[in-house]
Amino acid sequence: MTAALLLGSVALLLAGHLFRLLRWEQFIRIYERPMRGVMLRGMAVGYGVNFLLPFHIGDVFRAWFTGRRMKNGVGFALATVIMDRFLDVWVVALLFGAFRLAGVPGVRDDALYYLVFAVVLAAALAVVIALRGPIKRLCLAVCGIFNDAIKLDGLEFCWSLINTFKDLRRVQIGRLALNTGLMWVSYLASYGVLAAALSGCGAGFGGVDVFTMLFGTDAVDLTSFSLTGRLHAISPLAQGLMLAWFLLPLLAMWAVTLLPARLRGGINRAAAAAAPAPAADADYLNLLPQVDPRDRSAFLSQYFGLQNKQYVTQFLRINRGVTILEDHSAGSNATTMLCMDHGGTFWRKYAFGADGDKLAVQLAWLRDRAAEGRLPLCEILRGAAEPGCCWYDMAYAPTAVSMFRYLHSNPVEKSAAILRDVLTTLDATLYTPARPASPAAIEAYLDGKVDANLARIREARGLRELAAYDRVWVNGRSCKGLPALGRLFDHARLRALFAGDPVATIHGDLTLENIICRTGEDSWYLIDPNTGNLHESPFLDYGKLLQSLHGGYEFMMMTPRVSVHENRIDFTFTRSAAYDALFAAVRDYLNDRFTPAQVESIFLHELIHWLRLMPYKINRDRKRAPMFFAGLLMVANDIDAWYPETPG
Repeated sequence: MTAALLLGSVALLLAGHLFRLLRWEQFIRIYERPMRGVMLRGMAVGYGVNFLLPFHIGDVFRAWFTGRRMKNGVGFALATVIMDRFLDVWVVALLFGAFRLAGVPGVRDDALYYLVFAVVLAAALAVVIALRGPIKRLCLAVCGIFNDAIKLDGLEFCWSLINTFKDLRRVQIGRLALNTGLMWVSYLASYGVLAAALSGCGAGFGGVDVFTMLFGTDAVDLTSFSLTGRLHAISPLAQGLMLAWFLLPLLAMWAVTLLPARLRGGINRAAAAAAPAPAADADYLNLLPQVDPRDRSAFLSQYFGLQNKQYVTQFLRINRGVTILEDHSAGSNATTMLCMDHGGTFWRKYAFGADGDKLAVQLAWLRDRAAEGRLPLCEILRGAAEPGCCWYDMAYAPTAVSMFRYLHSNPVEKSAAILRDVLTTLDATLYTPARPASPAAIEAYLDGKVDANLARIREARGLRELAAYDRVWVNGRSCKGLPALGRLFDHARLRALFAGDPVATIHGDLTLENIICRTGEDSWYLIDPNTGNLHESPFLDYGKLLQSLHGGYEFMMMTPRVSVHENRIDFTFTRSAAYDALFAAVRDYLNDRFTPAQVESIFLHELIHWLRLMPYKINRDRKRAPMFFAGLLMVANDIDAWYPETPG
C-alpha cells in the first residue's frame, strides 16, 4: 500500500512538473521555438541541484543548462525562470493565506511571511516601473564596469528580464492560468498522497504539513536533502520515502528525454491539449534583432542610456520580427540593413522623423518609376510610409553586387560597358524630354546647396580653422584653401553656367554603390534615388558619378582615421587603377556628348555634391569630417586647374 501511494504521489508530482514545463515554455515561445527535451533536462538538473544546495540555486543551474542550447542564451533563460518563480510566490502566498483563513493550525507565520514577500515584490515592481529611467541608467553603469563581453551579457540579461515582463501580454493568459492551476492542483494532490504514505510509516503527516515543510519559512534556506533528513527522527522508512519522492521524478524526467523519437512524439502530442507545440515556420519576436555583437551592444547602450527613446521605440516596432545580419548604412540618414525572416533574405531601409519623410518620397519615386516600367530598378517587396517613419524592403540576390565591387572583380572594360549602358538608358528614359532650367530653381539651389553648406563648414567645430587657411596640405600635397577658391562658388559664374543645364527627372544619387550589377549576367539596376535637389538636372547625376570616380568617395568611406595638425590633413587615401580607368572612360563620354561649358558645369555639380555631404559628416562622423573636407579641396583644386579663370 505504501509503495502504491508513493508511486501515485510521484506520478502526480511528474504531472505538476509537466504543467510547469508547459507554463515555462509560454514565456519562451514568444521569442523562439521551445525545446521541450532540453527544458525537461534543465528542470531535472535544477531540481537535482536544489536537492543538494540551498537558496534555490538550482533555478540558476536550470537557466544555465537550458540557455546554452537556446537561441537567445543564458540571460534570456534566466529571465524566464525568474518570471516562473515570480508567479509561484504569488500562488504560494495565496495558498498559505487560504490555509490561514481556513483555520489550519501552524501556518500563521508562514502566511505572514509570504504576504509580506508578495507585497514587497509588488512594491518593487511598482518602483521599477516608476523609476525605470534611473534604473536603466544604473544597469548600464553597473554593466559598464566590466569588459565588453561581460557588459553585453549583463545588458542582454537586463533587456531579457524587462521584455519577459513587458511581453507577458503576448502570452495567452487563459492558457497560462490553466497551466498554473493544473500544476498546483497536481502538486497539492501529490503532497496529499505523499502525506498518506508518510502516515503509513508513523510520521503523522497531512497534505498541508508537506506543503509547509516544502515552502514554509524554515525551508527557505534549506536543501531538499535537509528536509528529508528531518524525518529521520520519526522513521527511517519515512525518510526513505521522502528521498524517493524527491529523486524518482528527476530520474523519470531525464529518462523521458532518452526515449525513441516516436515515443517522444507521442508524449508531445499528448501534451498538445494543454499547450500546442508551435509550427516549424511560426513567427517569433526577436529579443534583439541584431546578429553582430557590436550592433547589439551599441543598441543596448543607447536603450539603457535613454538616448533617443523615440528612435528605439520605432526601431523595435519595425524590426523585432526580423534578424539583422549586417548593417550597410553609408552616407545618408537612412539605415540600410541585410535582414532575414522565415520568408528569406532581403534588404531593409528605414528612417524616422524628417528623414523618414524624405525616404517616403524616395519610396514613391521608386514605385512611380517601376509602374512606368522603363528603367531597371530594385524590386520593392513591401513598405510603408507612416507619420514620422518610413521603411521598405528590397529583394536580395546573392549575385547582385554594387558596381564598386563589380569593378574590382571584373575587367574594367566590362564595367565601362555596363556604365555606358546605364547612362544611355537614363538618357533615353529618364532625361528625355528635357526642359530649360528655371532661374528661380537655380537661385534656390545656390542659396541652399552652396552658400548654406559653406556656412556650415566655416562654423563647424574642427573645420572652422581649416576653412580659414588660404593653403592646406593634404597628404603632403599643397592645395588652395576655401578662401583662395572663392571664384568657384561665385553666384554670377555658377548662374551663367547652370542656365544651360537641361532639366528632367533624375536619379539624384548616381554613385557606384547605387548601381547594382548582376555578376554573370552583365545586367544592372538602380537603388536609392535622392529627391529634393531643387535644380533637377541630369548634370547632377553625372556629378554624383564623378564624386565616386573622380573624388574617390567610396575609398574614403573605408578609411577609418584622419589626423589634423594646423593646416595639414593626413589620411590613408587608396585609389585603384580601375577607378582611374573608369573615370577616364566617363570623362570621354561626357566630352563626346556635351560642350566644354556643360562639362565644366557637371564638374561644378560634383563639387557642390561634396559641399552637400559635409553637414552629414559634421553631424554624424565628426572625427572623420576633415578627411571629407580634404576630398572637397582636392576636387576643387582639380576643377580650378582644369578650368582656369578666363581673362577679362
